[in-house]
Amino acid sequence: MPPKKHPRSARKEQPHDAVFKTFFSDAKIARNYLLYYTLPAIHRRIDFSFFRKSDSAFISGRFGVSFCDVVYETRLTNGAPARLLFLFEHKSYVPAHPIHLQLLDYLLQIWEDDMKNKRSLSFVIPIVVYHGEQTWKQKPFSDYFQNLPEEWQAFIPNFHYLLTDLSQVPQQTIQDKRESEFLRNLFLALKMARDREMIRKNWKKIFTFGVHYEQDDRERILLQSLTLYLVHLFDMAQSEVKNLSKDLPETERSWIDSIPEIFGERWKKAGYRAGRRKGRQEGRQEGRQEGRQEGLRKKPGISL
Repeated sequence: MPPKKHPRSARKEQPHDAVFKTFFSDAKIARNYLLYYTLPAIHRRIDFSFFRKSDSAFISGRFGVSFCDVVYETRLTNGAPARLLFLFEHKSYVPAHPIHLQLLDYLLQIWEDDMKNKRSLSFVIPIVVYHGEQTWKQKPFSDYFQNLPEEWQAFIPNFHYLLTDLSQVPQQTIQDKRESEFLRNLFLALKMARDREMIRKNWKKIFTFGVHYEQDDRERILLQSLTLYLVHLFDMAQSEVKNLSKDLPETERSWIDSIPEIFGERWKKAGYRAGRRKGRQEGRQEGRQEGRQEGLRKKPGISL
């Protein structure tokens, strides 16, 4: 039997997934997430001199539309030989089923990959970044099993996952994490992604990359991906983007203005459609005017 799809449209989730994957595929941003959004007991044990994105892809559709977007490999500061992978799972809605089922599916795929490649089993920390409207209620997997004798709890595959619920992180807290670099810009955009007016009001905060902005291809890709995300999410017109961006620092504004074909083609079509509508309106007005003149010419005793 094929897996049931989540009632939400997969297409509607794609913009969120794409921008999340673009940012978290950047090792500096993933590292900054660990430094600024996890407890010292987690990030102080990591040897960041060995921290790289894994080439392995683990995708699960068994429990709905989902993506295991980004996996990183690292090691512990004590030099332990275990591979340490961070599984980033982005969500924009509270799933209908226990998230443990989906994460367990990923864990099994990772361990299967270890066995195929004759490696020791990897230690995995699953991380969920959530920016939906409802508060995410994190609870142990055992809570989903009711009325079990205490002695039976040992048979439940309990494991924990780290959660960042952006709906519960104050905007000012995100803004104050200046050293988190461009992660701050992404989290502001994700937090406000369901409120067009909040995006408009905070456009300068979202798109000012600040002193870390080095004006290279990495920053260009991140800035333009963030712009594309919001433009497609809210179906924004070129004039609206230009108006919102006029107060940005010159470098950020110039990068947004230079966003290539994907914007140009979209806005070109919009302009073409607007031009056709205007042409049809003008044609109808001109036709009505000519019709009135022709009618007057045909009336007896009236000359034009």
